[in-house]
Amino acid sequence: AEVAEIKAQLADAESCLKQAQSREQECEDAVREARNALKETERELSKITKKMNEEESDLMVLRQKLHETLQKARVDEVELPMVDEIAVPDYDGVGELERSESSESAHARRSSHLSQHATQESTVSSHFSQREDSRVAKDRRDAGKVDFSGMEEELKMRRSASEEDKLRKKFDSKISKLSAEIEGIAPNMKAAEAFDSMTERVKETMTDFNTAKEDGRKANETFNRIKKTRAHRFKKAFDHIDQALKVIYKDMTRSSKHPLGGSAFLSLDDVEEPYRGGMKFNAMPPMKRFRDMEQLSGGEKTVAALSLLFAIHSFRPAPFFIMDEVDAALDNVNVLKVCNYIRQRSGDFQCIVISLKDMFYERSEALVGICRDVSSNSSRTL
Repeated sequence: AEVAEIKAQLADAESCLKQAQSREQECEDAVREARNALKETERELSKITKKMNEEESDLMVLRQKLHETLQKARVDEVELPMVDEIAVPDYDGVGELERSESSESAHARRSSHLSQHATQESTVSSHFSQREDSRVAKDRRDAGKVDFSGMEEELKMRRSASEEDKLRKKFDSKISKLSAEIEGIAPNMKAAEAFDSMTERVKETMTDFNTAKEDGRKANETFNRIKKTRAHRFKKAFDHIDQALKVIYKDMTRSSKHPLGGSAFLSLDDVEEPYRGGMKFNAMPPMKRFRDMEQLSGGEKTVAALSLLFAIHSFRPAPFFIMDEVDAALDNVNVLKVCNYIRQRSGDFQCIVISLKDMFYERSEALVGICRDVSSNSSRTL
């Protein structure tokens, strides 16, 4: 409307200019006023033209955005809501406006006083020539078919660049979230095949599991049986050795002064699981209080050790013993006790004793002497 009004003013100005030229001689003052009015009109037209150029630049940016949006919709296969083709408005009428503007520009060139105005008008027409581009025309037609009736009124309002970026980020975030939800609920077409495959694997796994479970049960039964047998045999050996130790130690420490002899016993750290702990050996010589084995004298330790050795031998007897100077730390009384015990048990086993004590020589059934032969530089037996 403003362009039409300006063009009407321009036509009036041109008419006034022609009349002023015919009456130039008669009314110089009128011509001067008309020229001033023309200059004012040209300045106004220059401002309007500048504004139109700015609007056209913005329009070019919007057309580029429109093209990118439509192209992105085609690439992403987004179905836009469309209106009926009958309701699509005809945007080609804009060309008629451009042609009318061009004709007015040609009419303005007839006056030498409006040459600058004609140049500016021609520039405006050249900007509007982008409308004739086939791509722009196609985008305009496609955009005209889009149905915006379902869009919120708030989204139809024009925004600044920062507000537009903020709104775009908001929509992009919402799209990403919805896409993730769609992917999460998207049906897997190969789910049935995968289910059948997994079912077969489960059957095979269950078969292997049952086999392994049965093998584990058998192994556990075997382990418990062996564990029970081991515990029974250990308990049997331990009880036998403990009882034999008490009798043997009492016999080896009995004397006329101490007819009851001493006492010795074995104890376990863990009675329920003996293999998890250790074993303790304690001995109390006659007329002595209870103390640790480390606090006993050398002779007392030797008698206790021999008693334990004979007790272990009583459980699984060996055909003979070889004892190397076991009487080294014993006094004559204890040596006599050891000699007497060995003679008493001589019917059960043979015993070879290496000793330097005369008491062992006197009570032995056979004597073998070892001496050094100086002439041959070797040992000899007697």
